[in-house]
Amino acid sequence: MQVLSIRFLPQWWSLSKGERAKILGLVKEVEEQEGKNFISMRRYASINRSSSLVYWLSSETTTPLVKFRSYLLSALRGYADEDVLLFSVFRSSPYTRGNFSPKDVLNSPPLKYFVAYPMKKDVEWYLIPFQEREEIMREHIKVAREHPGNKGIRSYTTYSFGIADYEFVVIYEIPSLPEWIQVVEALREVRARKWITKEEPLVTGELMDLEFLYS
Repeated sequence: MQVLSIRFLPQWWSLSKGERAKILGLVKEVEEQEGKNFISMRRYASINRSSSLVYWLSSETTTPLVKFRSYLLSALRGYADEDVLLFSVFRSSPYTRGNFSPKDVLNSPPLKYFVAYPMKKDVEWYLIPFQEREEIMREHIKVAREHPGNKGIRSYTTYSFGIADYEFVVIYEIPSLPEWIQVVEALREVRARKWITKEEPLVTGELMDLEFLYS
């Protein structure tokens, strides 16, 4: 998986509406052509960072991710640059049970909002016996799933051990931001919080077509 947020530079906003529309037409061509190589590709308008555009990409291999990033930046013709780039692998959690099909999960219809952030845990966490860690994480999962504000929130814990400066990328699809905030606030009280040492930068987006960038 890759989460890629794009920041448009000041000169972008001085372009005419027609010039911006032409460049974004090239971006759409890249999406259509390269999107065939992904399990899923979702695009959002950034709502909490200086970046304007966020992509959440899922692929069987790394090559489509590398190509899309290159073609996208080329299509933007120097008027934009990367703000945040997160890379991870999606697999089942050791703390949950049951069947797991990444393609089935990722092909669900998208929800309105998206949140992603890198996460890292203190080294002491990994020295705790697995059964104790499992119990701590079950508390975390139970609080998240049973909270009244959790009305269809989807969570994806993805892994980056040895391939990035963080250990996880945690991704959420969310139908309602106010209810999401309530769930996160409740999770601040669970024991698992004790061992978290990194969970930023936070990338938040809303599903939106590209027209917002030249309207």
